Amino acid sequence: MEERRPNKRKRTTLACDACRARRTKCDSQKPSCRYCQTHGLDCLYQEAPAEPPSRVEAELNGVNKRLDQLISLMLPAEPISLDVRDGDRNPPTEYRALADQESSPFDLPSKLLGNSSVMHALGLDADFAQVLTRGERATGFEGHVNAGTRMLIVHHRHSVRALAAFSARVHTWYPIFPSGFTEEYFRVLSGPLHPSSESCLSLLVAALGHLVAEDEESLDIPYFQTALTSLPIIIAECSIRSVQCLMLISLYYCCLLKPYQAHDYCLIASSKIQNLIKSGLEGDDLNAVEQSRRAYWGALLLENEIGGQLDVANSGIWCLDEHVPLPVCHETWQFTPESTSPEIAAPDSPDFAPSTNASVKNMQSYFLAEIAMRRMLHRCNTAVQVTSAGKYVYAPGIALELERQLEEWYCCLPEMDRFGKGDVLQPLEPVDLLSCPLSNFLRVQYYCCKLSIYWPAVYQAMQDGAATNLLLDHCRRFLDSYVMLIPSIIAAFNDCRVNRWTLFISLFITSVAAMTAANTPCLSALCSPQLYQRIQASGRAEQTILRKSPSLMLLQGVLEERLLESGFV
Repeated sequence: MEERRPNKRKRTTLACDACRARRTKCDSQKPSCRYCQTHGLDCLYQEAPAEPPSRVEAELNGVNKRLDQLISLMLPAEPISLDVRDGDRNPPTEYRALADQESSPFDLPSKLLGNSSVMHALGLDADFAQVLTRGERATGFEGHVNAGTRMLIVHHRHSVRALAAFSARVHTWYPIFPSGFTEEYFRVLSGPLHPSSESCLSLLVAALGHLVAEDEESLDIPYFQTALTSLPIIIAECSIRSVQCLMLISLYYCCLLKPYQAHDYCLIASSKIQNLIKSGLEGDDLNAVEQSRRAYWGALLLENEIGGQLDVANSGIWCLDEHVPLPVCHETWQFTPESTSPEIAAPDSPDFAPSTNASVKNMQSYFLAEIAMRRMLHRCNTAVQVTSAGKYVYAPGIALELERQLEEWYCCLPEMDRFGKGDVLQPLEPVDLLSCPLSNFLRVQYYCCKLSIYWPAVYQAMQDGAATNLLLDHCRRFLDSYVMLIPSIIAAFNDCRVNRWTLFISLFITSVAAMTAANTPCLSALCSPQLYQRIQASGRAEQTILRKSPSLMLLQGVLEERLLESGFV
């Protein structure tokens, strides 16, 4: 029998003791029902019996409890004081915690290209981010030309190839579709393709699939342009499908290495899904509720991935993360030609790999692990304190607590997502990278998180020109994390096309930071041959990819100049 679960927990109506004894109907008002108010009685209610949770509810509750354990940060009582009396804006202590909105050169992980303090600390111009933004915004996009094309004939062979590539190289990172999408896709593309959110969604899937597959035979087919004829409908419509369409447009621009355009559409998608959830427009249908949850978490991850690197507006989507349950993911879509119809044959393409239960479970567990990582990072402050004189200082106790939280996240990973941490003494070439791009991407985030935790230690040493043994130990952790990061982030840059631009930004910032640390006299003893190997390797990104983006070419040029100045080439 199919298990049903309501969208919202039903409220159990209880009678108070007085009405229960009289066997009369009780209006269950709190703190006192109308009968007890009228008769001056003490209105007492028995505790409502708890309904046993369903299997799915039990699993979600378990995941949520683990997430809450991971993201709870127990800050030390000294020297930080959180006891701020009403009306006292400045705590009467020697130190105060760094506020979220404050920008400092200690704060490496937050809006890397929007933090002028970080730019200054790394020897870059304060308006470096603005230069990148102007270069990207000035570049037009020919995809809007002739967007009125509607007479489009989709060949079955092309549509199958596109769907396979989309499933393997796009949807696996943002699994937002329900299990029955394959049938909808072929049904829509075999029809007249009138402007609608339904036709727009399938056309965008085909456009993304052909883009990531780099299928020369069908690259000139105007899937994306035809999909854009439905854009006014998508903007006006408030539905889960319209949110999915906007996310796919955003992902299309991500694959074209156009992050600002991608962020524009992601922002609209994030706002729409928030309105859907807040207003209850997703309805009571269990499938619609599950799709809305996937769309919410997918939009949150996408906005966080793009916006986390740029000084751009945010939709406020994080305000609902405590209220929107995690996706169940039991029926996540993945392209399986053999399960649709005999007419749909598996395409002869390296992008297609037959779906297995293991690959589906890997995608599902990755989605939840990625959500956990983002929630943890969102709630973690940087390991910095601010003195009463307004001076930033490193807080080693907070750094160790943040690393402990990160290790708990790692220990909670399912075995199929658990990546090896590697050996810092291992040379560059023989590094055994994971065959699964999803697990490797989690490894990238793990070490990027460690770098952000211990960057304040490096900056403190740079500022003081000297370091204690404890500070040196934490600076070593920063450099070791960089050594472990580089092989994985280079592999992810090639494998994860939807996040390629932001991955290169992380590669650029962390490499410039590592070079700055290596050139600091008091830290020179920490520099190993492996560190110099990794710094040299950071400048070897595929040029054919970088040429597609003005901003990435600029970053690569700056990186090459730094490598030359520092004597690494």
